Amino acid sequence: MMDTFWIANGQLALPDQIVSMGSLLVKNGQIAEVNQQCPLGVPEVDAEGGYILPGFIDLHLHGGGGADFMDGTADAIRTVARVHCQHGTTAMLPTTITCSDELLEDFIHLYLQVKREGTGSADFLGLHLEGPYFSSTSKGAQPVTAQRIPEKKTLERILGLAQGEIRRWDAAPEMDGMEMFARTMTENGVMASIAHTNAVAEEAERAFDWGFSHLTHFYNGMTTFHKVNGLVYAGVIEATYLRKDATVELIGDGKHIPRQSMQLALLLKGADKVALITDAMRAAGTHEKKSILGPLSCGVKVVIKDEVAQLCDFSSFAGSIATMDQVLRVAHCTYGISLAEVSRMLSLTPARLCGVSKQKGSLEPGKDADVVILSPDFQVRRVYVRGKAIDS
Repeated sequence: MMDTFWIANGQLALPDQIVSMGSLLVKNGQIAEVNQQCPLGVPEVDAEGGYILPGFIDLHLHGGGGADFMDGTADAIRTVARVHCQHGTTAMLPTTITCSDELLEDFIHLYLQVKREGTGSADFLGLHLEGPYFSSTSKGAQPVTAQRIPEKKTLERILGLAQGEIRRWDAAPEMDGMEMFARTMTENGVMASIAHTNAVAEEAERAFDWGFSHLTHFYNGMTTFHKVNGLVYAGVIEATYLRKDATVELIGDGKHIPRQSMQLALLLKGADKVALITDAMRAAGTHEKKSILGPLSCGVKVVIKDEVAQLCDFSSFAGSIATMDQVLRVAHCTYGISLAEVSRMLSLTPARLCGVSKQKGSLEPGKDADVVILSPDFQVRRVYVRGKAIDS
């Protein structure tokens, strides 16, 4: 491992622009200089005219490489981290699925162990709990057999067990107990996120006032303009667009979100309030045609069709099989969004949402040397986490 080296001869993605033929000096795991002359005698890594981007930060992913974070083994957790890191994701929030409290608590214990020992690849920035407090009518592929109502003592037990590692927790705000849920999250520094919801706009607006601030896989698993018993209501999507401080995440696999919808979210929210995610499940990074969403022991059977995971009856998507380099190619090459904006949505915006933007998310002096080198056609060539090269 080189303690000091120079990455040069590539197009450099800075927070507000793309610099032609830029360069970075990496020293002791951090970015020391940007766009300066290479010091004599310092080893150089040649980007060969490709792109030098900050490492991607995925706020929402369940699995990859045939493993799921909730499989119950440290090897499975490390496999998911390694596979996604090889595709440019240098930091992430491991994501759970709706399950029993016992299974969730077992996973939290194992997560803490792996984080303490190290993944050997991507950094863990905390936990993302997706469920179990969801609407059964908007569950998508979540295994919601009955609606569960939060209890404060249960929330506090799980928050305490996680030792401050829970960064976000998703819920449907129209359900009973959601004001208490949101205020408990705020008191504990956890981002409360609206997800798998059947709420109308007025219910979403109340939720924002209680402390909900983020929207999980925006557009998917939520309401828009619709009729209820002959009356017309706006939905969660409209309420979110009217709430300036609400942030959103978009699944960027090219299947969940049409081009126009992604462009509209970017137009109305801006790249500083939109994060791109994979919502990847275990089949990501594989060629499997049948798989399981969630833990092997009790997960949901799915099939891979048209390059996306779906329930076996094709009634709903069941997560993506994307990696973040694919998300970049979809957003920039296919949907036509500028590379500078896409880079922010992949790195700096999620870093801010995780509270780590002083350490990660952009190529600036003093920050961790989390770097992705891509070819001119945006294929991953090299990945560095805090200056350490990750084997492909």
